[in-house]
Amino acid sequence: MRRLRVTVLGPVRAWNGEVEIDLGPARRRALFAMLAANANRPVTRAELIRALWGESAPSAAAGNIYTYVSGLRRALGPAGGLLRSGRAGYTLRLEPGALDADRFETLCEAAGAQAGAGRPGPAVALLDEALALWRGEAYANVTGLFADLDRHRLAELRIGAAERRARLVLAGGGDDALIADLTALVRDHPLHEPFHELLMCALHRAGRGTEALDVFHAARRVLVDELGVEPGPALRELQSRILAEPVPPVPVAPAAVAAPAAPAVSRRGRLVGRDAELALLRDLLDAVGVGRSAIVWIEGEPGIGKSALLDAALHEARARGHRIARGSAEELSSRIPLHVMRRALRLEDAPHDDPAAAVDRVLDHVRGLTATGPLVLAVDHLQWADEVSLLAWERLAALTRWMPLLLVATARPEPGRRDLARVRRGVSTRDGHLIRLTPLPPSDIEQIFGRTVGVPPGATLRSLAPLAAGNPLYARELVSGLVAEDGVRVVDGLAEVDARADDMPRALLDTVRASLDHLSPGARESLRYAALLGDEFAVAEVAAVTGRSPFDLMAELEEAVTADVLVDAGSELAFRQPVLRRALAGSIPAALRPTLHRHAAQALADNGGAVTRIADHLLAGPPEVDEWLVDWLVAHGAELSRRAPEAARELVRRALAGHPLPPAQRATLAALRDGLDR
Repeated sequence: MRRLRVTVLGPVRAWNGEVEIDLGPARRRALFAMLAANANRPVTRAELIRALWGESAPSAAAGNIYTYVSGLRRALGPAGGLLRSGRAGYTLRLEPGALDADRFETLCEAAGAQAGAGRPGPAVALLDEALALWRGEAYANVTGLFADLDRHRLAELRIGAAERRARLVLAGGGDDALIADLTALVRDHPLHEPFHELLMCALHRAGRGTEALDVFHAARRVLVDELGVEPGPALRELQSRILAEPVPPVPVAPAAVAAPAAPAVSRRGRLVGRDAELALLRDLLDAVGVGRSAIVWIEGEPGIGKSALLDAALHEARARGHRIARGSAEELSSRIPLHVMRRALRLEDAPHDDPAAAVDRVLDHVRGLTATGPLVLAVDHLQWADEVSLLAWERLAALTRWMPLLLVATARPEPGRRDLARVRRGVSTRDGHLIRLTPLPPSDIEQIFGRTVGVPPGATLRSLAPLAAGNPLYARELVSGLVAEDGVRVVDGLAEVDARADDMPRALLDTVRASLDHLSPGARESLRYAALLGDEFAVAEVAAVTGRSPFDLMAELEEAVTADVLVDAGSELAFRQPVLRRALAGSIPAALRPTLHRHAAQALADNGGAVTRIADHLLAGPPEVDEWLVDWLVAHGAELSRRAPEAARELVRRALAGHPLPPAQRATLAALRDGLDR
């Protein structure tokens, strides 16, 4: 049988020998990518469904998975037997090295071993081979939760490999191509300070000290503009050495090669606003530097900027020379014990024994790290952490008073996790700091607009700021969607749009809907019906529309209140952000919406609803006029004419034009029309 080869470091592709395989449409290709990335181990049907659809899987998802797998087996041809089914799930068999991502990681590990053994030449050759495997962004033609997470992981490894290669080459005296390579890396990753540092060293060694200082000033401008922070100590010290030394600085120590690279700060995560929050974190970083510990919990809705604030704080920590351990919990790894803590503390090779012993090992490791200096331990997306990681975090919080440890977590509201709520409560009981990120003011949203589009926003673009509801992610997606739809033009150096509030880009609506994925399916379904009713609604109205009892609905609506999607509005509930309601209403198929509006109108009328709200639903319903609508309009037309004359005029016009009426009803409606026209 010819060997099956798979590439994910670029577009996802596969070959049977030298013959490329047609992997089919997008979701089938995404399923194949997940099986390949998890080669030689079963992947359950539930894992595949979550990876492809998240929490919005259709009812036919399981059947679709079966169809995709059958299609892949046919496409694989002679290699179809490598895709196997079993009780535990589906398994794709691949030989060692058949997946380019695995080959990349193996080569990087081998390079590290060579460098550690004092053989920089072979290490550079191995890293060159590893970096040459890349053909663009990982999973370039695949979308979905799994692809997004693994794409980020692989991008971080690629940055680390490029940095290690540059350090090795520079330590060995440099070569003709190094400056060009580092210039390209600085351009592609402007917030990754080590690339600026290495380029400065390479330029100075080549006798180009003035250009090296220019690199420092350019780096400082980027860091100040993007993050509001100054360069770290490594860059500042290197600048001082270049200014003071008439000869090039000593090459970078080979020992630095083995040190893990600091994670690059995403350009999409650059910080706008949050001055008070960042000032608090700076004070805590100063305090841990002199031995005073602290606990910080950063929370807020999806997209509000929790990770961006954490990135900025860790940049400040690096500038102070603090040791940093950072992990990011992933939804697909939420059942792997201690997954995020092992990754944060680089304990992946530790034995997987019983949870209590594993937690003790984490605590002992942190004690050892803090014995030699302050430590900042940060966990992003703690709402996805497994239970054992939460237990470890909780026990570390109890130990902070005896260690120079700044313990930081970011999390979004997760109504269904009592263990997460318990850990959050523990922050307050231990005098920790609870930072709740609220929506940004319009001026900050306008600043994000400008940074996203690349020029200052004009009046028409600024007028769309309320649509972002103070959410940085929504702001970026709003502008990015408008740009993708050719809806932005530059006039006199300002970005302008055709500002129509009803034309929300699909990218923004999709992002808002995805931000609600953490809610249970029942809560999302109830919210969709509630969204039809308007920005505010009564529980009884939702019950009338859905045919369920208010008692049955309350648990789901309370979940939405806890998640900060809904807020109390007197005797009613309201969507906290109008954009949330619009996104939920927009998730209902367009062909179904008129029928649901018509049903909502009748349900509200049967429950004594306000005539104006009933009229709104009738106007949004089907254009056909039926007997019930005419009866309701005859009974309530006079009141509607007083409260909403335009709505009354349109409904009366439809009734008179589109339905055979008894003489008495026609006379009543004609009189209403004549009164409205006067």
